[in-house]
Amino acid sequence: MKDYEIMFILSTQLAGEGKKANIELVETTLTKAGAVELKTEVLGEKKLAYPIKKKENGYYVLTLFQIDGTKLTEVEAKLNITETILKYMIVKND
Repeated sequence: MKDYEIMFILSTQLAGEGKKANIELVETTLTKAGAVELKTEVLGEKKLAYPIKKKENGYYVLTLFQIDGTKLTEVEAKLNITETILKYMIVKND
């Protein structure tokens, strides 16, 4: 298993519980794919560098985890259909 991190941006139109629910959705998706979560860090609301889906601000979250790289396609398939996630990026840590 390799170390990865995912940075994802949630819509700021979500209420407090909606944000928590979406963070848990990402964590659950990772766990179901066989990931071992190391740490989740909420970075909070920030201005986006450019508008995404007509939104100017986003709610940033960073999660560090370990997973077999072949399972990432399952995670990406689920995240691609989640409308409240504006953008995400998964990066392998060395």
